[in-house]
Amino acid sequence: MFLKKVQIFVVLMIVLLSSVTFLDSAIKNSPTTNVIQQDPIIARPPLGSFAFLSEFGSGGTYSNYGWSLIDKGSAPPITNSPNYFGEPSLNVTNGTTLFSDRNITKGDRSVSFQFAINARDGNGSFTVTNGSGKEIATIRVWGNNVSVRTADENASVNGTAPVTPNGTGWILITGNLFNESGGNGSGWKLEVFVDRTISVFANISAPVGYSYSGLEISCVRGSVFFTDIIFSSYNMAVFLPGYNNMEGYGQGSGFLVNLLQPFTILHADFVLYNWSVARYSTLSFQINAMNLIAAENQTAKGFFQLGIDLDPNGKIAPWYVGGNNAIAVYFKNYIGPDFMPGFNTPSGTVLGLTIQYLPLEKIIFFQIVDYNKTGETRFCNASVSYSGPEFYAAYTQLETTSLDESQLNGYRFNGSVFDITHGSDFSSMTPFNSSYMLPFSIDTPVTWSLTYYNNYVSGYNQVD
Repeated sequence: MFLKKVQIFVVLMIVLLSSVTFLDSAIKNSPTTNVIQQDPIIARPPLGSFAFLSEFGSGGTYSNYGWSLIDKGSAPPITNSPNYFGEPSLNVTNGTTLFSDRNITKGDRSVSFQFAINARDGNGSFTVTNGSGKEIATIRVWGNNVSVRTADENASVNGTAPVTPNGTGWILITGNLFNESGGNGSGWKLEVFVDRTISVFANISAPVGYSYSGLEISCVRGSVFFTDIIFSSYNMAVFLPGYNNMEGYGQGSGFLVNLLQPFTILHADFVLYNWSVARYSTLSFQINAMNLIAAENQTAKGFFQLGIDLDPNGKIAPWYVGGNNAIAVYFKNYIGPDFMPGFNTPSGTVLGLTIQYLPLEKIIFFQIVDYNKTGETRFCNASVSYSGPEFYAAYTQLETTSLDESQLNGYRFNGSVFDITHGSDFSSMTPFNSSYMLPFSIDTPVTWSLTYYNNYVSGYNQVD
C-alpha cells in the first residue's frame, strides 16, 4: 500500500536514457496499434546546453525577443488578442519572415522545439535553418491542416489536427530533431507531435539536422499568430505508449539546460478546483527538488518529492519521497479507517507545499499546509535524515500511473500551481521564470492541457 507509483517516474527516466535496446523492444511490443511510434532518442551529455524562448509576455517589440525582420514584410506587432491561455502573441502577416539564432548552441545531438500557432486566417510556417539560412525542417499550418517536411525531398507528412476546443484556433506543436545513430553526419530524424493527436504525427529523416543553427517564422498568406516558441537542448516530448503519463515544468533528473544557484527551500501553492478519478493512488500533483547528483543524473539518490494523490470521492492523500529511493511515503496522520490514506477536502482547496533542507539539523523537512483549515490539523509535517549538497534543480509535475487511453478518459482534473519559488530564506524567495521552467511531457493523453508558464504568477494551469 505504501509503495507509491511515483517510483515509476525515476525508473522510467533511467530506462529512457540508458537502455535503447529495451526501448526498441518496448516500442515494438506496444499494445497501442495504428499509430506512428516514436524512435528512441540516444542520450548523451549535450555538448552545449541551451534554451531559446519567445513568449511575448513582457511588452516591447519582436526584436526584444531575439527576432530580426529579414524581408520586406511588415513589422509584426505583439497583441493580446488572440492570446494563448492569456499569453500574448506575435501577429505575422502575408509576406513577412523573421529569423533568430539567439542563444542557440550548435552541435548538440538532440534538440527539441515547441510553438503555438493560430492560423485560422492564414498560412504560417516554422522552420529550423542552417548557418546559411537554408531549410532543415519546416512545419506549415493553415486552418487545422499541418504539413511537415525536411530537406530530404522524399520526407514529408501531411495531415489535420483536431479542431481545437471552443474554436480558439490555437494548435501547439512540439518536436524533436535528433541523431539516432550516434554519428555526426547521418541518422538524423525529425519527430513532430501535434496538439490533441494520439500518436507521433511525423517521424521522418532529416539528413542535415546536424547543421541546425537558427529559426524562421513566416506567413505566406493572410495573417497568423505565433507564441510560446521554444528551441532547446532539453528533451521536451516523449511518447511511449504504456508508460507513465506525466507533464510539467522545470529541469533536473539529467535533463538539465542549466543549474540553479544552490538553494535549500522549494515552495509552491496549489489550487484544486475539481477532480474526478476512478481509482486511488493513480493521479498526483507534486514538486521535486534535487541535489547536485540527482540534478545531473537519472537517480533516486538526492531526489526529493512532495505531492498529493487526487483520489475518488473528493479525497486527497499527501505523501513524500525521502531522497534515498523512489518510494513515496504517506503522511502517517492521514491514514483513514478504511486503510486508504487521505481525507475529504472541498472544491477550491488551496495547499502550500514546501521542501526544506536544514543543514544544521541534517534533515529534509516536508510540509503541506491546507489553507482552508485552521489550527494544527492544517499541517502535514515529516522529515528524513540527510547530510549532503544543497538543491540545484527543481520541477513540478502532474502524473498518472500507466493507464491506457480508455481508462484515462474517465479522469478529470482542473487545478493551478502558482508562487513556485526557491531560495534559502523564506523572507527572500525567488520566483522561477520561464527561462528555467521548460515544459516536458511523457506519453501524456490528448485531453491534458498544460498551459504556458506565466512569469507574473510563477505558475500555470492544468486541465485534464
